[in-house]
Amino acid sequence: MNIGILSPSNPHKGLHRDAELIAWALDEGGHKSIEIFHLDNIRANVVSMESSNSGAPSKWSISEGISLDKWLHKLDIVFMSEVLNVALIEKIVPVVKVVYIPNLEWTILKGEDGEVSSWINNVRQYLPIGLTVLAKTETAGMVLEQHDINCTVVDWSVPDKIRKTKRKPSNNATIRILMNAGLGGWRSRRGVDVMVEAINAMPAGHPFQFVLKTIKPWAEYELGECPKEVELVEGFVSRKVMDKLVNSADLIIYPSRFEGFGLSQLEALHKGIPVMCTDGWPMNELQTIEDSRLLIRPSGMTPLRLAWSFEPSPDSIVENLIQLSDENPCITFPTVEVTKGLREKQQNFISQMSNLVFSLTNNEESL
Repeated sequence: MNIGILSPSNPHKGLHRDAELIAWALDEGGHKSIEIFHLDNIRANVVSMESSNSGAPSKWSISEGISLDKWLHKLDIVFMSEVLNVALIEKIVPVVKVVYIPNLEWTILKGEDGEVSSWINNVRQYLPIGLTVLAKTETAGMVLEQHDINCTVVDWSVPDKIRKTKRKPSNNATIRILMNAGLGGWRSRRGVDVMVEAINAMPAGHPFQFVLKTIKPWAEYELGECPKEVELVEGFVSRKVMDKLVNSADLIIYPSRFEGFGLSQLEALHKGIPVMCTDGWPMNELQTIEDSRLLIRPSGMTPLRLAWSFEPSPDSIVENLIQLSDENPCITFPTVEVTKGLREKQQNFISQMSNLVFSLTNNEESL
């Protein structure tokens, strides 16, 4: 059984990480013929393209210069995420089974009238002839089903080790707060502006030390000068350096307006670090602790294709931090609580992905 996974070549994209997660889960489930095909532009008419060199290849990555057309036709199943590539699907189904994992904020077909409705109609069209749709969270699955798109909800997870030992405060005098903004995101998705407004509104004498990690240069955010009390870390860093930075935090804040899933949030939880996130899906679906101090109240929400964009309130961040200021969050929220249920989630992800592949191939053989 030959399994392929399409992935962007840029290792800083969430889809690049998603491809590795799929490969890892299938490998753990006993499937060994797995390849990741990296593309510079996964949204283009990719059928005529060749594989590119990944900025951070995994053991499943194929070499550069391989014809996508030839590669596809040796597969039994191909996984693709985010963008619905109709030209590719038309070319290979039903001979090759396609497993599609959409992010609901990208549920469009650009250039067509009624972009979202066109996306829905095309997905429905291919479901009976070889397309399988997966949802990463319960709410995403519910939204897809509401639009008559049959899907399977998967307990999406990461291969990161789950911390078992207690975390110690980074400093006895201060509480270290990290915001990992990544590339910043489309439509200011990561909420850097929200975080800066909250920091500027903090009362004098607070015990927090703020760290902002961003790949995009600060000047490109057009937010004026970075607050003086913020430790700004700009640019690309290695995975090792990033892990060290994340592990230095007592609390991580994700004031995201929307997310396809929230991989960096889940990775932080695996490290036993408590996370404060926007109280909107899918962000709040990843929380392992039910505590209002770890949820950022949205001041409003607007539809974004099949998803929603939430507007996290800076005032809510300030209120939450003040309530958490008497004790270090790593003491308030011990590791055993932060990581609760994550091991089961990992095991579910492996078994669900493996069972999916077996069911697709067995159904084909029984015809």
